[in-house]
Amino acid sequence: MKNKKLIISFLMTLVLIFTACSKETSKSTEPSENKKSEESIENRDDSKEKDDKANNNGLVNEAVDKEIGVPYEVGVTPDDYNMDYDTSRLHSLKDKKSKYYPKDGVKGLYFNTYSINNPEVYDKIMDMLENTRLNSIVVDIKDDWGNVTMDFDTDDPDIEYASIDIINPKEFIKEMHDKGIYVIGRVTTFKDSIITEKHPDWGFTLDDGSLWKNGHGEAFMNPFLKEVQDYDIKIAKLAAEAGFDEIQFDYVRFAEGFENFGDTLDYPRGEFEDKNMEEGDKRVAAITGFVQRAREELQDKKVPISIDVFGYALQVERADGIGQDFGEMSNQTDVISSMIYPSHWGFNSFDIEKPDLEPYELVKRYLKAEQEYLSKLDHPPLSRPWIQDFTASWIGEGNWMEYDKDAVEAQIKAIYDSGQEEFLIWNASSEYTQGVEY
Repeated sequence: MKNKKLIISFLMTLVLIFTACSKETSKSTEPSENKKSEESIENRDDSKEKDDKANNNGLVNEAVDKEIGVPYEVGVTPDDYNMDYDTSRLHSLKDKKSKYYPKDGVKGLYFNTYSINNPEVYDKIMDMLENTRLNSIVVDIKDDWGNVTMDFDTDDPDIEYASIDIINPKEFIKEMHDKGIYVIGRVTTFKDSIITEKHPDWGFTLDDGSLWKNGHGEAFMNPFLKEVQDYDIKIAKLAAEAGFDEIQFDYVRFAEGFENFGDTLDYPRGEFEDKNMEEGDKRVAAITGFVQRAREELQDKKVPISIDVFGYALQVERADGIGQDFGEMSNQTDVISSMIYPSHWGFNSFDIEKPDLEPYELVKRYLKAEQEYLSKLDHPPLSRPWIQDFTASWIGEGNWMEYDKDAVEAQIKAIYDSGQEEFLIWNASSEYTQGVEY
């Protein structure tokens, strides 16, 4: 009995000891209200310091400022460690293609805007599109003189000044889409005799202060000026919003022969005014910069851009007189449409004595050279050449031939034989050869 009392007494003592230890531990690990407050403030300050540091470095949903084309690190987000790249290339051509983009590639015609309201021409073009492999049209948004031919919903005073409102774009595009036709809007970019009337300072002036014009009485805008570039891009954006499937920029250049007479003209060079660069390099930088801007600013519209270039730009690679560097421009566009009309080449181009007389060989040899060149670029565009359906009788007796069904088909065959599927056909009056197998 005595032993039992001793054992019970010993166990009770152990219980008391463990209980006391537990309470002491609890007290020592529980911070005071003041300590809690201090730690909370420290945590907030530390978090703020990290946020400030991140923001100063351009992190957390904001790209580090680097030149175009250089990959950058976006930073740590709450859920992952995200890596991104040049935001101007977030959407590829495939991403930008509308649902009306032809599955077998664009095979299109230039449809002169002034002919759209001519029932006879309109019916002929629609018949060709409905009964052949043709599936696309190119129509003027801003024509060769600078007239804005579309009735855009805008209060921009410059666009209103240049507008002649031939077409309601939304109604016209819906009509074309209902027929399954892909619609490309053409912008005559820097050749513009209309807006330069309102803004002579947007053009090039002679010593007497008058506006310079070429032998055809056409004025050119100054590509160096941001306000000039802005004007064309605003028109392109309105076209994208109206529903055009693609925006095509033509005359993306200085006037022909500019290197021979440009030094006689008065004009500012914009951001390149005081840069230590050759004049030709400045022109190339201005033109390439515009193409890049156009692609970047139209990206959020999910609309591809295409550019028209002289075919000889590939041969010389850098036609700095007009500001066209074939490689630099190609790197900045979604689609490149080289104007490879056989009639527009000099004697012995691609070892062809009289190119206009050999349409198949001219197109075939050109595309072989272009394919080799584009394959070496970082961002090669889709090639969609312009070919001709017109007779160039002005190039001299013995140097031209009538471009009939066989001549048009020869060019198309050369494209297919080169492994390409897309092309555009030019006739300024939209009077096309009938019976062609496209």
